[in-house]
Amino acid sequence: WVGLLTSAWTERAEVVHVRGRGLSAIAMVTVGLSNRVAAGTTPVAAWAPSTINAIVVVDGAAEPAALVNAVMTVTEVKAALVAAAEIRCDDGSMASGTSTDAVVVAATGRGAPHRFGGPISDFGWVVARAARAALDPGIRRWLDAHP
Repeated sequence: WVGLLTSAWTERAEVVHVRGRGLSAIAMVTVGLSNRVAAGTTPVAAWAPSTINAIVVVDGAAEPAALVNAVMTVTEVKAALVAAAEIRCDDGSMASGTSTDAVVVAATGRGAPHRFGGPISDFGWVVARAARAALDPGIRRWLDAHP
């Protein structure tokens, strides 16, 4: 079981299922961009209820290090999509996400364990595709609702 506590509108979640490289993955994401930040440059501030949450579950097995690497892969996808959408912080700098983003990558444990979770590994590739397929429309939907 995987769960996140969130103030995001879960009924607006994007849910996608992708297949590739002999694996399948489902991604569930919620997107809120009211408290945009640039990691490492935005100063400490008060918490605000708006976040990007991503859960990706792969029907396969992964070593613990591959799961950690896959979390990084989802974070790379998120940051790339936020940059591509030209989402900016209040000070005008390019945002990398929000101050309360969360990522979970899980695996069912079926099959031979994958050692790597980076974007060019089989495991990381299907994780990245699922994350991108869910995050991209989620970001666009939020931007359309908040011009």
